Amino acid sequence: MDECSFCRIVRGEDPDVIVLYEDDETVAFVPLEPATRGHTLVIPKTHIPRVWNLGSEDAAAVTSTVVAVAQALRHSLHPQGLNVIQSNGAAATQTVDHVHVHLVPRWRRDRMVLRWPQKAAESRNQQRATAATIRDQLKGVTSMAPLPVSSPEDRRQHLGLIQGVISRMASASASAKTWLLPIMTAAYGYAFVQRSWPIAVLGIAAVAVFALLDANYLKQERSFRSLYDHVARGGPVPPFSLNPTVAGPADRTKVNYWPDAQDWKSWAIAPFYLPLLLVGGVLVTYISITC
Repeated sequence: MDECSFCRIVRGEDPDVIVLYEDDETVAFVPLEPATRGHTLVIPKTHIPRVWNLGSEDAAAVTSTVVAVAQALRHSLHPQGLNVIQSNGAAATQTVDHVHVHLVPRWRRDRMVLRWPQKAAESRNQQRATAATIRDQLKGVTSMAPLPVSSPEDRRQHLGLIQGVISRMASASASAKTWLLPIMTAAYGYAFVQRSWPIAVLGIAAVAVFALLDANYLKQERSFRSLYDHVARGGPVPPFSLNPTVAGPADRTKVNYWPDAQDWKSWAIAPFYLPLLLVGGVLVTYISITC
């Protein structure tokens, strides 16, 4: 949190900031590069990374300040409109991991551009299904507590746990390669000496199985590295969670253990296993021709 530019503003450590309003819970100030005249940011004084971490008191304080600033903008600048924008996560263009609300006064032909897609993201039936899913969650909204914001020490311990899993995945990958080499050498060597193409095929099968295992280790390592980055950025994660899906897209509801194309193409998989498979294929062809 020492690196959070908004927390520096809250502590009064930014001499260049132009503060418009401040109370016990919130601060309203002018951004460094306002999109329009009167563009204002409203933040809670507590370091809260995402809107999902907001408790009811913080949410009420931020909302109250947003409405007050909106009224002040309306009566002082007389804009023709107003955008109220609140973004969460890099996919939604959030660049500072501290909850903030943009109030952007609008005039016709100003330089602010907001473009909505021309086509609907879902069909009508899909909309009904999505609405039902959201409605089910809203039934228990009063009992849904915000995700807690971890302390720096808790975050360090959490990162240590995740790094331990990443190290185990890397170690398992190295072990897979170590075990495969003598198995493959024995199978290919025996097949060559005895002119037995079925044994060579078994060697190829062994290479394929170990390649699948190794690619899966790599896939899991990637997912935990994403979780590591998510926790390091202060993203909303249950305390000490080792579930990598919480750092993934919203529609990723279960772990997929089958490697993806990027895993197979990785320098740790394709350059190592493809030559071994090719050797096996050449060996089978050679034995079939010579026998």
